[in-house]
Amino acid sequence: MALVSRPLFDKEEVVAGNGVVTAMHPEGAEAGLRILKAGGNAVDAAVCIAFCNVVLEPDMATIAGLGYMLVHVASEGRTYAIDFNSRAPRNARPDMYDVIGPSTEGGFQTFQVRDDANNIGPLSVSIPATCAGLCEAHRRFGALPLEQVVEPAAALASDGFEASWHVALTAANNFDKWSRDSYLASMWLPDGRPPVARSKPADRVVQKDLGRLLENIGRNGPDAMYKGEVAAALEEFVKDGGGVLTAQDLADYTPTVSEPLSTSFHGHEIRVVPTPSGGITNLQTFNILDNFDLASMGHNTVEYLHTFIESARHAFADRYRYLADWERAPVPLEGMLSQKYAAAIAGQLNRERAETGAGLEEEPWIHYLDRAVHDPWSFQNGARPAHSPEAVAMDTNDEGTTHLNVVDRDRNVVSCTHTAGMREGLFPPGTGVYLAGGMGWFVAEPGYPNSVDGWKRPMNNMSPLIAFRDGRPVLAQGAPGARRIMNRGVQVVANILVFGMSPQDAVGQAVVDASSMNTVVDDRISPEVMDELREMGHAVEPVMEDPGSWNFARPTAIQVDYESGLLRAGVDPFRAATAMGY
Repeated sequence: MALVSRPLFDKEEVVAGNGVVTAMHPEGAEAGLRILKAGGNAVDAAVCIAFCNVVLEPDMATIAGLGYMLVHVASEGRTYAIDFNSRAPRNARPDMYDVIGPSTEGGFQTFQVRDDANNIGPLSVSIPATCAGLCEAHRRFGALPLEQVVEPAAALASDGFEASWHVALTAANNFDKWSRDSYLASMWLPDGRPPVARSKPADRVVQKDLGRLLENIGRNGPDAMYKGEVAAALEEFVKDGGGVLTAQDLADYTPTVSEPLSTSFHGHEIRVVPTPSGGITNLQTFNILDNFDLASMGHNTVEYLHTFIESARHAFADRYRYLADWERAPVPLEGMLSQKYAAAIAGQLNRERAETGAGLEEEPWIHYLDRAVHDPWSFQNGARPAHSPEAVAMDTNDEGTTHLNVVDRDRNVVSCTHTAGMREGLFPPGTGVYLAGGMGWFVAEPGYPNSVDGWKRPMNNMSPLIAFRDGRPVLAQGAPGARRIMNRGVQVVANILVFGMSPQDAVGQAVVDASSMNTVVDDRISPEVMDELREMGHAVEPVMEDPGSWNFARPTAIQVDYESGLLRAGVDPFRAATAMGY
């Protein structure tokens, strides 16, 4: 019996036989579906959608951003990980920022930098990666000409598109920030105000410079941006502001294509991109959870939620102490992903009480590091480093990311997350390039695994994945949502693989998030369960999900059913997200 009237949100599950796409904007999804119908494969459609995202969601994804893509090629029976993570410019140094004290942001960043220079301005700029990553994916795996794949995005930029309610709401919520950003303000704040979406035709968002750049990329590939006039203009603009990005950095940048990292979970194999990202944290969470009989606990029971929260907090403890670019810093990656290490953590997990409770003055994962078992170096082949710094929180909960999934008629599968970067970007006039900072994902103080260094990859949150059963892909999943991408992704996957839900049911379920000081709990979870979690010592923070809130990530998923031959897709029921199939 309801005592308070509240809305019930849901979306219809998409079921199709030939191909399915998911995207955060309907015009992007429509463009991707048209590519599939025109004979393109899953990679063609994914690259098309991703370039459209750059136009349709410039607050979430830019041509100079970064991201990751997993590609399963059905004819080869092989999965490729495309890492277009950014890198610090070669001239970046560990001491390049003036650290003036501890952060005042409650664990977003441990150190405060003078003028916020690692997040705003020329010194915040890392190497643009999105354009190179998408072009590399198409070069290796695409079937249609690049110009045909990029054309929908170029047209949306040059001709413009009508503002939707989501665009208007986002612009209103970000008015102060976007007013300071000449690039975003020029598009999203016509006449100095949010765009009007209610009356039709709505205000149009037009990006002529970006349209010209996209047309050039379609004809000439990534060289249109990474070499020649555009690259020179980017260097000059950044250098004039005191930044260190060079045209040579752009010319030298190449995405990495490799085998994915993987782990087993509930009889399935989970694959992610091998880069310092949320995927590593999720693999570790899956490893710990796989030591428990989750199905017998029941979905969203006190026992299940307690087990999930404690497992996730252990994974986050390791994330903030150890995770960084293992190419440039000592990282016990093998130990962190060891099944034996996960079993040791699971064996010491307190089934009756939370490890940390309410009233903490520091991030809760720090307490987990005091446990003797919390030492992945003990499960790692190779020497332990001489210097092992104290834990350092390093993440953002600012929303600024997008995600897409595609499965085609041949059952090629793509899962891709890409992002604009952090805080306020820079717009070198006439280039069509919106430079967004990635340097804020590094620790600003020297001496930590994730401290700044030249040509180093930053640690960030994105975690696209593909799940396999008996060697065949059965699920593509991912989400935007900053640090809350990780916990929600694990829960969506568990909803499908453990509790047998369909994708739309799975992404629409009430969730919890243990990535910050308190445990954020969807208030659709019963008050009785929340009370029991509090009694166990959890610092429960109830929040309401609705179209205007950003309390949790925005997941989408496509499930492949080989028995029926059908594809099933689910998308976030509260906010802008679309699935389409044919």
